[in-house]
Amino acid sequence: MRPELSIVIPFLNEEYVLPLLCRRLESVENRPLNWELLFVSDGSTDGSSRFIEAWASKDPSVKLIVLTRNFGHQNAVSAGLSFALGNYVGIMDADLQDEPEILLEMYRTLRKEKVDIVYAVRAARRESRLKRFFYSVFYRLYVYLADTPVQADSGDFCVMTHRAVRLLLSLPEKLRFVRGLRAWTGLASKPFPISRPARAAGRPQYSLPKLTTLAFSGLTSFSTRPLRVGFICGSILCLGALIAALIYLGIALFTEIHFAAPGFSTLVIVLLFSNGLIFLYLGVLGEYIGQTFMEVKARPSFIVERTINLETMHGSDEND
Repeated sequence: MRPELSIVIPFLNEEYVLPLLCRRLESVENRPLNWELLFVSDGSTDGSSRFIEAWASKDPSVKLIVLTRNFGHQNAVSAGLSFALGNYVGIMDADLQDEPEILLEMYRTLRKEKVDIVYAVRAARRESRLKRFFYSVFYRLYVYLADTPVQADSGDFCVMTHRAVRLLLSLPEKLRFVRGLRAWTGLASKPFPISRPARAAGRPQYSLPKLTTLAFSGLTSFSTRPLRVGFICGSILCLGALIAALIYLGIALFTEIHFAAPGFSTLVIVLLFSNGLIFLYLGVLGEYIGQTFMEVKARPSFIVERTINLETMHGSDEND
């Protein structure tokens, strides 16, 4: 029998927060009678997987997918989606910053509004001011650069129809940015404003380098506009150099002004600025080349080591 609702919950070393999540999920009211909880262990090395195994042994609706190593949050989400069989599928993090009660509200909204996707929009965050600043900068850049319309401050926390999930999984990208792919489909969607709480326990698994990598992946996966930066900056520098040359030529030909050591500081500043722009643009270009390199190799986005309470293996890639 197909579940009414599947909830995909990726986790990495969350042994302190999973018992709290367990109690919240078991005590939540007005939940569907037939649901499944798909926990995806993204290379956890602590007791997280053992806790879920013990829970799954008592509750067949709790299911575990163990990946062979840490493939990254987005790939872990894709792994969970590839196993989800529900008429509706939700995605939430295990740290209780995505609250199960809110997910069920989004599920009811989805059914009432008859759309394909209801996604959370973070109206407020209980995080450090610096982190909120960087999030704000990223989402504003992402909204400006993306070739398809996207909602600022939207994350992976959402509920989708089975049709939307199948469409997402049919997309061939190996470097997954789920919220971007979700927006790219153009399916009927509805934002759901939330106030995101702080972590319930444990330490964040998304370090600054991981967040930076995810940000670059999102910015370069859905737009070619950064590639135009080189052309624009090069044009401005060339035009500036031409104007400066004409000014100096005019001074030399039509005035009596002579410079003893003309423009040394200016020359150094211009050289540093222009070389900095060159390396910046090479870095942007490198991001696109790197993504092309990873996509061309066509390796699977994840490999499943074992599952609990799942009858058959769906394969090692989200497209199976």
